[in-house]
Amino acid sequence: MKVSCSIDEIKRLSPKTLKEILEKDEKGEYLLLDVRQPEEYRAGHIPGAMLIPLGELEARHGELEKNQKIIIYCRSGHRSMGAAILLCGLGFTVVHSMDGGMLNWSYETLTGFPEGKPDLLTGKQDVEDVLKIALRLEKGSQDFYMQVVKKIVSPIAIKVFQRLAIAEEKHMDEIFHRYATIFGQDRLTTFRRLKPDWNTQFLEGGVEISKALFELRAADVRDELEALEVGLENEYFSYDFYKRIAGMMSNVATRTLLHELAWAERRHIDWLLIEINRTVKENSS
Repeated sequence: MKVSCSIDEIKRLSPKTLKEILEKDEKGEYLLLDVRQPEEYRAGHIPGAMLIPLGELEARHGELEKNQKIIIYCRSGHRSMGAAILLCGLGFTVVHSMDGGMLNWSYETLTGFPEGKPDLLTGKQDVEDVLKIALRLEKGSQDFYMQVVKKIVSPIAIKVFQRLAIAEEKHMDEIFHRYATIFGQDRLTTFRRLKPDWNTQFLEGGVEISKALFELRAADVRDELEALEVGLENEYFSYDFYKRIAGMMSNVATRTLLHELAWAERRHIDWLLIEINRTVKENSS
């Protein structure tokens, strides 16, 4: 049995390779670790990345699983190699470093610190609990979009947010189907009756609806493209949220489910990117 990795086994991954890995990692085989300082993370981080600054890594390495595949990145690739060497010495078995760090990363990023776990998540939930929480968050996003419709004046932007609200209904149907597959139709029928009473304080990503609405007022949503971009940002927040929360769960089945939910958010992201590309081409023609 392999005990730990050796320094010469640390792979340097290009940003393009890392992006391809993340796009195919449906089961959450890889953990993405940012070892920069909090200020750097806040300025822009790769969605789904867990933050442990290099200076804290030795003391906090117990938060990571030694048999998980870990990809580390930093600003330029030097701190991440140091972190990879450190983890190898601490008994981790598969460790990679992104070559060139964020200076070479030209793909999507999120700014700000990620939202903490909302009150309905403690880290001890089972599969049924997580499905119920996911359904509430999807409904929260739907409620958010419908409230946005009442606050903006652009007719074309209103139509986009109405479409996004309908899309959230479809996302809920996907989770209902998964619930029925695991627990049976009878239990699903009972659970559906609770939908009108769900607490929708949060939308996807664990963001409070009231906070999201307040921040949206500051930016005048003027057209279709901006409305689509709001939806895209929310989906990225959701992907980031599920990936990070998965790493906090002790139950393997629950962790796997959260990775699968994150993967579903990536599919939603892909749909919105297609819509954005279409809109840009139509506006430029």
